[in-house]
Amino acid sequence: MKKKVVGILAGILALTNLNVVDAASACSYEKQVELSKVAGSVKAVYEEASQKVDSSLYAPTNETVGEVELYREYFKIIFTNITKEIYVKVMNDYNDEVKFIRYKDTTDGMYTLNWYNLDDVVNFTFEIYSSDETDCRNEKYFTNYLVTPMYNDFYETIMCEGITDYLPCQKYITVKMEYADQYEQISEYLEVVENEKKEKEENKKWYENIGDFVKKHKVAFIAGGSIIVIAGVAIVVVNIKRKRESVL
Repeated sequence: MKKKVVGILAGILALTNLNVVDAASACSYEKQVELSKVAGSVKAVYEEASQKVDSSLYAPTNETVGEVELYREYFKIIFTNITKEIYVKVMNDYNDEVKFIRYKDTTDGMYTLNWYNLDDVVNFTFEIYSSDETDCRNEKYFTNYLVTPMYNDFYETIMCEGITDYLPCQKYITVKMEYADQYEQISEYLEVVENEKKEKEENKKWYENIGDFVKKHKVAFIAGGSIIVIAGVAIVVVNIKRKRESVL
């Protein structure tokens, strides 16, 4: 039941991004419904990528850098399901750049936008319009969103070595944090990790000490154990004897 409710809510949220059919449109009702479906099928995802750059551009002098290879990381934002009847308008809150993607710019309906600004979390908005291939061109039929994370400057520091699964130390983060706050969070986490490590070592040392003590005194432990067993048998025998005597 819960899955059904989630599915219904997801469907409602998706429909809220679709434009209501416009009675003033030059396209028929049926065509507008068709365009709405086509526009709603346009998807955008991002994936991490890197490319080799000319190391000489980053040399402090005219001298060569040597055999060092430098790579620049970026995101590939991939748009799919673009058809001749629609085009995509892409905007973001990082700069004022607006990108239009038409079918002729794609490869079988797929277009890749390379995004190099990884110093901030970026919100992308992409709107889908009807193209010149329709009778109702430039009508907006769908709006959707995509968020790309930012590169984490702490990721490759000594502080984050071995704890890159901890959120403030992950390679990419979706929430921009103040340097001081991030440093404090990592420091506190490292303190907790160190305390847990010490506790484990102390527990391990305690068990090892007990084990060593038993090994050194195993003869006494075995003898003691035998005495306890014998004493137990004696008690049982005495009890049985007493019971028998009482019967007689």
